[in-house]
Amino acid sequence: MLRTAFSQMTGSSDLSNDTRRVTRLKPHKKWDNEGVASTVGTIMALMVFLAFLSMFTSQYVPVWMEENEASHMADAYGQFASLKQAIDMQVLVGTLQGTSTVSMFSPIKLGADGIPMFAAQTAGTLSIYRSLSYNNVSFCFGDGDSIINYTTNTGGTIKLYAGNRYYIPQELAYENDALIIKQSDGEYMKATPQFKVNQVGLYAYEISFTQIDLRGDDINYIGFGTRGIKTSMMSTYTTTYTNLTDVNATGDPTKYSNLFINQTTWYPDAWMTSLNQTLAGAGMAWGTNYTITSTKLPNTDPIDDLYLISVRIVPTIIMRFSLTVANVEVSTSETGAV
Repeated sequence: MLRTAFSQMTGSSDLSNDTRRVTRLKPHKKWDNEGVASTVGTIMALMVFLAFLSMFTSQYVPVWMEENEASHMADAYGQFASLKQAIDMQVLVGTLQGTSTVSMFSPIKLGADGIPMFAAQTAGTLSIYRSLSYNNVSFCFGDGDSIINYTTNTGGTIKLYAGNRYYIPQELAYENDALIIKQSDGEYMKATPQFKVNQVGLYAYEISFTQIDLRGDDINYIGFGTRGIKTSMMSTYTTTYTNLTDVNATGDPTKYSNLFINQTTWYPDAWMTSLNQTLAGAGMAWGTNYTITSTKLPNTDPIDDLYLISVRIVPTIIMRFSLTVANVEVSTSETGAV
């Protein structure tokens, strides 16, 4: 009886049950090694992809774009050469027939192709200037009382500026039948104008010169794609003078006492080098037979400096001077430009 009472009083049976409920522990989950390996593998794959993408954009894309821009400049030079050839052919037809009704089309690609998703196209600027650039020829001819002061003015420049981002920025220009390329380290005349000097005696020369007069409005196109330039020969005439003189009709020995060929241009070095090579190569002496000067014109072009190149040739050594003037109408037509 005492044992029973003691057992009831202490409640040993209930205590043991409570202890079992408290000390029962929930087992922990174990780490899954296969899940860790998948996560690390995904991160490594992303790192490899990003490394490859970074190498592609920093190394391969610039090389690819440089090739695209260099290829575009080579194509543009070929297109400008075709433009010069087209005008030369029209001048020839006009000279032989007295007039020409032939119109010729020359495509000019403005910019270089890009790389989809990685590099945009390179835009170009095609400009046709009629008012800024001009060529002037002046001289005196005649005998006795029939001396005449003669002058003629023509003008026009077609140029393409390619502001390349990876290749060297370059500018191509067609100016008075000369084809010029310009970049940051200088300029070079790729095709010379129709200016011929031949020595026919000890101090006697025959000179022929062609002026190309580009007629039309000043036009600028900026963008991509291709623009077409249409040239139409309006008139062509050639006059030969055999009696140039250092005396003029007004009696002023400083006005037209020499044969002057003046060219306003954005490319003075190219013009001076070409003209000097032509005259010196024919045997003329600098200072005695001819001089060439370059003068910067003030406040003419707000972007590029414009220069006046003046060639002076002593008329007494000129046995024959042939001057051809060709009037060319220039317009543009679109073949997919944006």
